[in-house]
Amino acid sequence: MNKVRVFGSSATIAVAIAFSLISFTPAQADPTPAPTISADPYKAAMDQFKHDRDIYVAAMRDREIKMRDINLIFKNAVDKANLDARGALATATTPLQKSTIAATRRNAIDAAINARDTAIAALGDMPVAPTEPMRQPKQMGLNNPQGKQKR
Repeated sequence: MNKVRVFGSSATIAVAIAFSLISFTPAQADPTPAPTISADPYKAAMDQFKHDRDIYVAAMRDREIKMRDINLIFKNAVDKANLDARGALATATTPLQKSTIAATRRNAIDAAINARDTAIAALGDMPVAPTEPMRQPKQMGLNNPQGKQKR
């Protein structure tokens, strides 16, 4: 009663069929197509708008950094003028000394304001934000499915 079992003969056949159905050609990617100029004028205008917007954002960021530096220098000059005036007022005894100290303080603050205004003017005009292009409305005609006329 020894039966010889053929183990896996049906499995072998199934694997052989599966491999015959699968092609063994190596996969190849399509070559990268060369960028083409879009025939759609809106898409071209939108690409230009995005480029201009990136330039605008970078210019605004640069201007903001410069303004922060200008304002920091201005604040330090005003703080120094106030600190010097407080120190001098502590030793002042006559009204003439006190008014001279106050005038010196005002002159120092005015000089800081003028320096700040000059530095801001040297930055130039604010960058102008680009305007987003408008999409052209679709033309409704007889050949256009959206323009079908009712009969």
